Amino acid sequence: MFQSIKFKSGGEIFSLINKERGEIMKGKKIVEVGLAAIIALSGVASAAAPAFAAPNVIYPNVQSYTKDSDTFTLPKKSRLLVVSNEKTLNNEVLLRDLKRASSQLADRGVLAEAPQIVFGTLENAADNDIIVKMGTNPDLTGKNDAYAVDIKNNITISAEDETGIYYGLTSVIQMLIEGDNVLTKGNIIDYSDVEDRSFHLDCARKFFTKDWIISLIKDLSWQKYNSIQLHFSENEGFRLQSDTLEAIDGFQYVNDQYLTKQDMLEIIRVANEYHIEVIPSLDSPGHLGAVLRYLPSDYSCASLFPSDGRRAQCFNIFTNDEARGFLIDLMTEFIDFFSEAGCKRFNIGGDEFLEKFSNFSNEQYVQIMEYFNEVSAIAKSKGMTPRTWNDGVMYGNYTGYKLDPDIEICYWAAPQNCASIEKFVQNGNKVINFSDVYMYYVLSSWWLQNACPEGDRIYREWNPGKFSTLQGGIPQTYNKPYANFVKGGSYAVWCDVPGYMTQDSVANNIFYRTRATAYKMWNTSDSMPEYADVKKAFDKIGRVPGYKSVLPEPGQVLYEGQSVALTIEYKNEFGQTIEPTETLYGLKDNEYTIEPKELYGYKFEKASESLTGTYKENKTITLTYKTFTDKEALIKEVNNALVIKDYIPETVKEYKDALDASKDVKEDPTAGQKKVDETLAALRTAKEKAVKAKFYKLYVEAYYPVSDAAYASGYQAYMNAVNNGKNTLKDENLDVETAEAAYNNIMNAKKALIKKAADKPTISATKGYYGWYSYNNMIDGNRNSKCWFGANQTAGDEVLFTFPGKVKLSGVNVVQADQGDILRDAEVQISADKVNWTTVGTLKGTDPLEKRFDFDAQEIKYVRIYINSGYGAWYQISEVEFVLESIGEDTTLKDLIEKAKEEDLEGKTVASRDEFLEALIEAQKALVAEDIKNEEVINRLNKAIEGLVDAPVVNTDALDEAIAKANALTEEEVNKAIKKNVEVFNKALADAKAVLAKDEPTQEEIDAAVKTLNEALDGLKVIRGNPEAFNSALEAASKKDESKYTAESWASLMAVVEEVKAIDLENATQKEIDEAAAKLNKAVDALEEKVVIEPEKPTVPEKPTEKPATKPEDKKDDTVKTGDSTMILGMVALMAVSAIVYISLKRKKFN
Repeated sequence: MFQSIKFKSGGEIFSLINKERGEIMKGKKIVEVGLAAIIALSGVASAAAPAFAAPNVIYPNVQSYTKDSDTFTLPKKSRLLVVSNEKTLNNEVLLRDLKRASSQLADRGVLAEAPQIVFGTLENAADNDIIVKMGTNPDLTGKNDAYAVDIKNNITISAEDETGIYYGLTSVIQMLIEGDNVLTKGNIIDYSDVEDRSFHLDCARKFFTKDWIISLIKDLSWQKYNSIQLHFSENEGFRLQSDTLEAIDGFQYVNDQYLTKQDMLEIIRVANEYHIEVIPSLDSPGHLGAVLRYLPSDYSCASLFPSDGRRAQCFNIFTNDEARGFLIDLMTEFIDFFSEAGCKRFNIGGDEFLEKFSNFSNEQYVQIMEYFNEVSAIAKSKGMTPRTWNDGVMYGNYTGYKLDPDIEICYWAAPQNCASIEKFVQNGNKVINFSDVYMYYVLSSWWLQNACPEGDRIYREWNPGKFSTLQGGIPQTYNKPYANFVKGGSYAVWCDVPGYMTQDSVANNIFYRTRATAYKMWNTSDSMPEYADVKKAFDKIGRVPGYKSVLPEPGQVLYEGQSVALTIEYKNEFGQTIEPTETLYGLKDNEYTIEPKELYGYKFEKASESLTGTYKENKTITLTYKTFTDKEALIKEVNNALVIKDYIPETVKEYKDALDASKDVKEDPTAGQKKVDETLAALRTAKEKAVKAKFYKLYVEAYYPVSDAAYASGYQAYMNAVNNGKNTLKDENLDVETAEAAYNNIMNAKKALIKKAADKPTISATKGYYGWYSYNNMIDGNRNSKCWFGANQTAGDEVLFTFPGKVKLSGVNVVQADQGDILRDAEVQISADKVNWTTVGTLKGTDPLEKRFDFDAQEIKYVRIYINSGYGAWYQISEVEFVLESIGEDTTLKDLIEKAKEEDLEGKTVASRDEFLEALIEAQKALVAEDIKNEEVINRLNKAIEGLVDAPVVNTDALDEAIAKANALTEEEVNKAIKKNVEVFNKALADAKAVLAKDEPTQEEIDAAVKTLNEALDGLKVIRGNPEAFNSALEAASKKDESKYTAESWASLMAVVEEVKAIDLENATQKEIDEAAAKLNKAVDALEEKVVIEPEKPTVPEKPTEKPATKPEDKKDDTVKTGDSTMILGMVALMAVSAIVYISLKRKKFN
């Protein structure tokens, strides 16, 4: 049974003929499968040129990418080829991940359908395969989640374990999405900076559904997180089914919304499949208000610490053994449950169990630490690593205990007297960075308005080694490569106000934040791209395939010998690749038929072998196409190129490059149609940007407008006039009057601008402000108001004051609002250009709230307060006052520019004009930037004005007219002339244009060019003749049979033939061709036929009826006598005639 299958994409068509088979080998087993449905075809790709722009890979953020100059394009069909060995065969985890990758490639449209998964040898690999290898690699050994990717004519992913392969597959899929299937060839080595890349979810206060958590886990894995901490106990709710709690009379889950243990097991199962570790978090002994409300009052610390705000939320493990025992039982229930589910870590609490940890006696604090050690021991006995929050453990100067060094520390903040990271490290603990300054997303109006950084700030400022600053502004920062005790980092979602937003809103609002965090946890480097570019990559790559949908079925799993690959190459007649290589994948012994697809600008000619056959072994078939390129439009554009000297230099830089490229393509016989089209488009685009020098005034004002910073009103009307001026310059038929009118509109709008008050700066700052305590409160003249910055003091923060223009400043007075939030270490700096800063004073924590700095008056535009080191407190500024002196406006540069714009550039030398234009544009830039005292710029423009030189007066009218006449001719009209005159014309036209393009051509050069071009135009009047009649005559002569004609007449004909063959038909007129044809016809007519004499047959006498009587006297001697010439001559004549006939016949045979 045969089945015809067609695959189509646009104009591209392949045909396959597939023969059903019944048996294939799978390992050592024989299984029955219908094979007609599992042939795969690679490479239904767009008909594009082989030269692809190399993508700039932004995401994922790989550690090392050694790039080649070439690119690889993955076609729309491929396969996953797994190199078979003891690590890959019978590996359920690997196979699961391969199947998911196969589905993801189809789901996101990277491939047209889910690719087959083929286990085989590396020798069986083909172009366009995605190859997977597992084995030892010294470049990867000892690194976190490491993998390598080698990109050549296929993609090879290698790693030492399944996790590395998983991240390698994820990265490749994301790179293909980001690069639209185009990758730069080369080698990638990648691994994570840190071991633990975690996400924390408060699913205790707010109920998140099982399906939402599963979707979150899938998306976290897509971002390369490898753990999720599920925090299911809080004061406001306990959200995981508990046998211990359900045994309490009256216990209820909040709103009856909670996860069953079966729900949790399903969450853990999916997490394991996505290489995400689930870390349970049951906070203790505090944050358990939701449990304690159902227990006797003495189970809490309410009576022990009557003044502490969190007393009713903390278990009394100090004096109530029953309470302590209950809590241990509760912890043990979940340690047992999660350890049996395969979880390896457990957060046992330690967070905010009292409002003031200093309320403890030393004995009580020792009891707390002993509790943590006991629970830690229980967890470790079940094979789990314990972890706690940092704020409550090893607090202050309490003594008499030793915290278990195996406990991991989730370091989220550094309040007064909390343990430093150094203290934990000395104890032997490892730390995970949960810095609340960057990594907390809290469902609360105040937090979201003031203290939850967006992704850009996380990206710019944070890394896993940047922990919370200690009190006193002491940083806790560690650089790469991170020390072994820096275990990783975590983003955290807390739900202080559970109903503040829906779970889907949470997912949407953390989209960029979690991705920026993951990006920095995986690899923080000095060469990171701008966040705006990274954000675009986040958007394009999007969420994990199958985030809230079912993935497509994966491709079929095949084994060695079942899959065969045919590589299809596309070449032009010059042997150049014109289309990305494609691959046909089929099952061994199935039949195939290849139907060459249509390629833009090419026509299929031949194949290196038959296009039908049977899949036997991997091989390559080359399809050769002939180039058919229409360059007419490109040639016309090149031949009618702009005269560069007539334009403002900076507006034709791009055009000159595009013109040179166009000339190269015009002369390149191998250039395909796509290349021609792209080159022509680039040339036309560049042409649109060219502005003639005579419109220079409009250009300067339209393309270098003033900024809005200094103006209070009128700016929109001004920009409308500016934009109108830009549009006017795009008019190909623009005249001087129209340009002048657009220029005047801009200048009138510019004069109508109203400036802002010179002494009123605008304010920006690194940190946002809290509530209604806005920036402008610092300059409102009211010392009772203030700006309250809504985050801790951080090194590198600044508060920037920008004046509308230059001011003369001699003093700054800073008034702060609160001694507790005073700036601890900052500088007051001034600048004229925002690049070079001068410090005029310092602010210290020991200073009074009001501090004034006086200095010699300086012309500046910017003032800033720059924080040198961090401190664990916000900051408040009531007022910043400036001591200003009057400064007159310096109009030197402005006046000089206006003077320059009065210059008439007509008739000036090109060199002096171009220097003038460049100097004027530089001056305009300086004026816009308020660099009005730039002596170098002023001097250059003055010199350029004085340096304008009149060019020699020449008249180009005749040359312009001749060139215009030549350009008006069509290619068809030109090619009617004899060839040599066409060549003369083309050279004369090119030479004429070259003369016209010279900066200062002489009149003699112009006149000579006019004369030569006009003569060449006259030469085009000599029309090339039509050789049809001549060719017919020549063909008729060639058919004549020499044997039929006399040697003399035949020789005459041959002489004429040789004579007329020497005529150059491409350079012959109709008269010359007709004369040649007539001469040839005459010679044919003059041919003389040969006279052929047939030999006579001898007469045979009749036999007599009777024998005559013979008389002796009648007898004669009839024998030939010696010397008898008559008979001899007759025989000679007969022989001659016979010879003539023989020769004639022989010649006729050869004709």
